[in-house]
Amino acid sequence: MKVFRGGILLLLALPLAAQQEQHMRTQTAPAAQAPQAVVQHYAFLTAEREAIERGEGFGMALAADKNGYPGPKHVLEMKKELMLTAEQEAAMQKLKTDMKEKALAKGKDVLLAEKRLEELFAQNKSAAELREETYRVASLRAELRWVHLSAHLAAKKILTPAQIEAYQRIRHGAGAHAH
Repeated sequence: MKVFRGGILLLLALPLAAQQEQHMRTQTAPAAQAPQAVVQHYAFLTAEREAIERGEGFGMALAADKNGYPGPKHVLEMKKELMLTAEQEAAMQKLKTDMKEKALAKGKDVLLAEKRLEELFAQNKSAAELREETYRVASLRAELRWVHLSAHLAAKKILTPAQIEAYQRIRHGAGAHAH
């Protein structure tokens, strides 16, 4: 339960960061005067939003990828090195297409919910209303992450153990191994 709460807290922090990004855009001070860490923070938030808009994972499935659950996008990028069969390549392509379709739809929901939360703050809504929308955003972000994680679970079933080991070695270094 502690891990779940920690994950929720992390997910809850992301909407607040989006609020800060909007605030930063409305400031009149030149970006050059902002501390470098702040500039990098907002650049990260912009990159995350753009990745969500494109249906990309942006590290959402890194826990899976690092632990022997390859992602369909990267498997297809390494298809020659992994010596995918035609059947494996077709299955991986379908998995990638399905994942992207679901990620685009769920990502749109996340971004709309983030916008709604920002609007609620701008309207000076009650803490209860803000809390409810914050949890809604966190739930949608968890669903989006699951889209990516579940694709990694499915991709692992398509590959052989030798291909998974090769993937880990190529993607994560010589000492990497699949579990």
